Amino acid sequence: MSAPTSPVLAPHEALARDGFVGPFPRFADNDTIGEIAEFYQDMLDNPPVQPLYKRYSVRDWHLVNDKVRELLTAPELLANLQLATGAESMILWRTKLFEKYPGDGAIDWHQEYGYFDGEEVGGHRPALFPFGSRGEWDWTLWLALTDVSEDDGVMEYVKGSQRSAYPKRMVKLTESGAFVDPRNRIETKEELLSRAADNSLILDIDTRRVYEGVDPRQHSLDELFDILTAHVDQLQAVVTEPFELKPGDTRTMPMKAGEYVIFSERCMHRSRASLPGAKMRLAVNARYTLGDTWVYPQRVTGDTFDGSNLDISGHRCIRLFGDRFNPANAYL
Repeated sequence: MSAPTSPVLAPHEALARDGFVGPFPRFADNDTIGEIAEFYQDMLDNPPVQPLYKRYSVRDWHLVNDKVRELLTAPELLANLQLATGAESMILWRTKLFEKYPGDGAIDWHQEYGYFDGEEVGGHRPALFPFGSRGEWDWTLWLALTDVSEDDGVMEYVKGSQRSAYPKRMVKLTESGAFVDPRNRIETKEELLSRAADNSLILDIDTRRVYEGVDPRQHSLDELFDILTAHVDQLQAVVTEPFELKPGDTRTMPMKAGEYVIFSERCMHRSRASLPGAKMRLAVNARYTLGDTWVYPQRVTGDTFDGSNLDISGHRCIRLFGDRFNPANAYL
């Protein structure tokens, strides 16, 4: 007699039970995924100015690059989002590249209860304001642009964790999972100084004045990194307090390029470390919220900066489906 099999849950049942669902199969062709991966890889190799923000950023290139926008608003993808979340109206409000170089460390456990105020890097400016108390109202879609194995910085989720808010505390930024040490990526003093000057060194951290008054000729590369660390150590970030995990409490999510997972922002998640011999990992995440959510409410007061110190005066949301959209938002 064969062993009984577990029932296959519908997407909305899996999302409600576990806080995540996927991976969903690739819907875009190889050429499209490859072209977008090359676009983002070139961004890392030759850091450009993001036209919307007038500085380097890996955020919101869907508002600039048509192919990225088309990928993250594709009918096949939206159908699964609607099926999984049950949302009647939805907007796309933010996207971000998540790269993992071979040897990069883990991004530690974290969850987001919907406000995106930049607390992971010490910010306190909520980006979202929900209307009503109807439970969950924002979700992330994480789409692999390269194959992701267990060795390449795979995503991991704590099943059912979206039902609890885990305790947090503030620490030095360098002690948080949001800090990605650039020592693993920078090989010369020239590159270090250049990237510090154009803000492409540490994501969401202003490094333009780190080396003011410093004569790089008098310092080794390691010493210049130490100066950077001293600067960053003055900043604080939030981390999740340690919590107990039992066998089977988590699930890792290896994926092929083009596959994706949908998860509640409240679901505890992390990306594991990438092994030194691993492949470069590229992924883009897209953040979706209910159509009546107020995005960047601080703009009504004339404050055009978010919790990551980006000037969001040119930011726009994208209507996806439904007919209930907050009129206070700016739309593309």
